[in-house]
Amino acid sequence: MAGAKIDFDHKDVSAKIGAAIQSLDNPGPLFQVIIEYLTRVHRQRFRNQVSPEGAPWAPLSPAYKKRKHRNANKILTLRGYLAGTLRGQYDETGLEFGTDRPYGAAQHFGAEIDRAASTREVYFRQKRDGSVGNQFVKKGKSNFAQTVNVGGYKIRIPARPWLGTNEQQNNQIVKKAHDYLQNAMGG
Repeated sequence: MAGAKIDFDHKDVSAKIGAAIQSLDNPGPLFQVIIEYLTRVHRQRFRNQVSPEGAPWAPLSPAYKKRKHRNANKILTLRGYLAGTLRGQYDETGLEFGTDRPYGAAQHFGAEIDRAASTREVYFRQKRDGSVGNQFVKKGKSNFAQTVNVGGYKIRIPARPWLGTNEQQNNQIVKKAHDYLQNAMGG
């Protein structure tokens, strides 16, 4: 060939491509990085009380807010169990992230729960003069019990989307995958 000529050493390029392919055959380290990122994102979401798109979660009902004493101003947080059960798992086919708690779906999508009519025992504290207070007490602190009929009712849980990613977070995940492949190729 006349003119300019380049010697091409394909061994270096082949080795880098081979390393990238091998890293795709074993995506576990990449998936672990993504799971850690998703965990951080979702914990922050619980602190901010917003959907993946940044919309505030539906507020607590006034009746529930009145009786909620622990974490009274936090939505989707009573004891922190839902946020505390965030998990990721992966295999050679992909990655899953979320919670194993059934109520996680009810909180995310909303739900309507039908409660059937029932008979219950309620507990009060009877005073020395024989009068009974009008506040319920725990069974162990009670000295007076009464059976009551409770009519059927519905519990409505509004949708509070808490699981998922937005476009910016998706771009971060793609960047992490890009960086992972670039590091696998030695660059």
